[in-house]
Amino acid sequence: MAYMVRKATRPKPIAVVGEFSENMSAFNEGQNHLSKQERKIAPQAEQKYEPHESRILNLIHERINDDRKLLALNTCLNTHEDIHSYWVGIRLRCLAECLLLFSEAKFTRISDLMELCNAFTQVRKSIHYQNLPDVFPYRSIIEDINHKLKSLCIKAQKSEQIKFRMKEQDKIELIAVRYELAQFFRKEKFSQLNFE
Repeated sequence: MAYMVRKATRPKPIAVVGEFSENMSAFNEGQNHLSKQERKIAPQAEQKYEPHESRILNLIHERINDDRKLLALNTCLNTHEDIHSYWVGIRLRCLAECLLLFSEAKFTRISDLMELCNAFTQVRKSIHYQNLPDVFPYRSIIEDINHKLKSLCIKAQKSEQIKFRMKEQDKIELIAVRYELAQFFRKEKFSQLNFE
């Protein structure tokens, strides 16, 4: 009620037509009184943009151009029509996306990292992982990430959150793996996947 009373007693704004143009003409008249030297602004020389190569992008590009892993994955999926490779590949892409997301975040909760670590462990214990063909190219990457995540979670278990960062070479490899997996597997949400 008090708001409605205040609103009713407020003066309504009156629209003034032409105020902007009148003020601008007064401003322009004032500008005419300035000397040419005061109004003169030194023109800035237009600088030519020279592209600089990114060392990180070059390293990622080199890794992606080495298509041995991509060809091996293609062999698993298309030649053998291997359901185990498909099952592990979808989960690995999801976990790689999560890790890269966490590496860019300001802070990451330890409980989230522990969930990722558990997901990697469950994938490794699954019957699909045990039955992967010998040519499946990402087995060592899964084991390496799982080991590093376990060590990190044990060290930081008393903390609530940490600044999660990856070594440059690990991040480059994970970006390349995500790119390769994206050629064959759709993106799935972590919450929609069963890792056992």
